[in-house]
Amino acid sequence: MCAAANQADRKQSELDALKQRLQTLQQDFRNTQAHRKEAVDELRESERAISSAVRQMRQLDGERQRTQSELRTLAQQSEATVERIRTQQSHLAQALKGAYQRGQGDPLKLILNGGDPNQAARDLRYLAHLSRAQHAMIDALRADLAQLDALQLQTAQKSDELAQLQAAREAEQKKLLADKRAREQVLQKLSVQIQQQQRQISNLKRDERSLTQLVQRLNRLMAQQAAREAAARKAQQKRAAAKDAAGGPRRPVAVNTDTPVAFRSDRPFSRLKGALRLPVAGELMNHFGAPREGGGVSWKGLFIRAAQGTAVKAIAAGQVVFSEWLRGFGNLIIVDHGEGYMSLYSNNESLYKQVGERVQPGDAIAAVGNSGGQPDPGLYFEMRHQSRPVNPLLWVK
Repeated sequence: MCAAANQADRKQSELDALKQRLQTLQQDFRNTQAHRKEAVDELRESERAISSAVRQMRQLDGERQRTQSELRTLAQQSEATVERIRTQQSHLAQALKGAYQRGQGDPLKLILNGGDPNQAARDLRYLAHLSRAQHAMIDALRADLAQLDALQLQTAQKSDELAQLQAAREAEQKKLLADKRAREQVLQKLSVQIQQQQRQISNLKRDERSLTQLVQRLNRLMAQQAAREAAARKAQQKRAAAKDAAGGPRRPVAVNTDTPVAFRSDRPFSRLKGALRLPVAGELMNHFGAPREGGGVSWKGLFIRAAQGTAVKAIAAGQVVFSEWLRGFGNLIIVDHGEGYMSLYSNNESLYKQVGERVQPGDAIAAVGNSGGQPDPGLYFEMRHQSRPVNPLLWVK
C-alpha cells in the first residue's frame, strides 16, 4: 500500500511537470500563430504586387505589338514614297530631255533665235509652267521625306522607351517573384513548426489524460493492469486509424480537357445548366461535397490542378464583382452572372480583370497559380446560387 502511495506521488509530480510543459508549449504555439499571421500578411502584399506586375506586363506587350504594327505601316509608307519619288524623277527627266531636244531648254535662246514671236511666247509660257510644276513636285517630295523622317525618329524613340520599360518591368517581376519565394519559405517553415507544436500539444494532452487516469487508478488500487492494457489498446487503435487515414499521395478523380469558348446566347444563366465548360483544363483533385483531408469541412467546389500561368477563362457572360487577394484563397476573382448566380476563381497567380468590367464566355480573366499558400499550382473553382454552393459538375457538358 505504501509502495502504491509512493508511486502515486511520483506520478502526481510527473503530472504537474507535464502540465507546466503543456502551458509553456501552448504559449509558444500562440506566439508562432501570431508570427504566421504576419507572414500571411506579407505574402498577401507580395502576391498583390505580383498580380499587378503581371497585368502591367500583359498591357505592355499589347502596346509593343501596336507600336510594331505602326513601325511596319511607316516602313510601307516610306517604301511607297521612295517609289513615288523615283517615278516623279523619271517623269521630270523625260520632260527636261524632251524640252531640250525641241530646243526649249534655254529661254534666252528662244527669244534670240529669230523665230516666230508667237511660238516663242508659247514656248516661254510652257517652260514657266513646267518649271513651276517641277518646283512644286520637288517641294512636295521634300515635305513627304521630312515628315517620314520625323515619324521614324518618333517611332524609334518610342520603341526604345518601351524596351527600357519592359526591361524594368521584367527586373521588377523577378524581384517580386524572388520576394514571393522567400515569403512562402517563411510561411512553410512556420506552418511546419505549427504542425509540430500541434502534434506535441496533442501528445501532451493525451499523455496528461492518461497520466491523470493512472494516478486515479493508483489511488483506488483497482484494476491497474487491466486499465493500462485497455489504454494501450485504445492508443494502438488510434495510431492504426490515423495511419489508415493518412493514406498515400492524392490522385486525381478525373481529368478535364475542355475549356470555355466564345458563344452568344440570349438565354438567362439558369438555362445554361449542362452546357458550360470548366474554366481550365487539368486534373480534378476532389469531388464536390467530399470531406477535406484532416476532416472538418467538406469541398464546396473543385480544385483543378494545372500548369502555372495557364489562362483561366470565364464560364459565361457576366460582370466582375470582386478582384482582390483574400486570406485562404489568394488572388480571387468573382463573376456575377445574374439571377443570383456567381462563379468564383481562386489561388490565381494574376488577375486580369478588375471590378466592374464585363466579361464574355472564354475571356481570359486570370492566370493559374498557387497564391494564398496553396502548395500545388491549380485553380479552386466554385459556383454559387443565392450564396449557397452548387455542384459545378452538374452545369458542365
